[in-house]
Amino acid sequence: MSSLLPIFTALEHSALSGTLRASDWLYPLVNTLHIVGIALLVGPIVILDFRILRRRASPAVSVLATTLLPTARGGFALAVCAGLLLFIARPLDYAFNTLFQLKLTFIGLALLNIALLHRSAAWSMAVANNRPANGVRLACGVSLLCWLMALSLGRLIGYR
Repeated sequence: MSSLLPIFTALEHSALSGTLRASDWLYPLVNTLHIVGIALLVGPIVILDFRILRRRASPAVSVLATTLLPTARGGFALAVCAGLLLFIARPLDYAFNTLFQLKLTFIGLALLNIALLHRSAAWSMAVANNRPANGVRLACGVSLLCWLMALSLGRLIGYR
């Protein structure tokens, strides 16, 4: 990580970083967009994961997935774009912060979990048959854990 120090230092001294820090309204606006993105990402994921974990027949997994997953993808894109701007505002504060590093680790694990699950035959069958197998339920539990850890760690960063 220390080999990236010159890059983080250059980012910290960039015009964009200075503008984000100096503006009375820009940084709070970006922070608000980050929170909206997180809500659009995690809200649908929590709804879908809980539906699968509860073993109910309704609403159908296919209906929820079709409706909620595009919203979650859009929320992820917004959260990442706004998050990058927040990072650029204070890269030296964030890059070496253990809580921030753990947050990124849990986001990475959540994304890996999603990629593996959505490429599996078990997911395709769960969506088609509305009866998720235990492996799909396990993946949904891991998803909830990872996203809630990322949220918690992200919130704690502000207090450190």
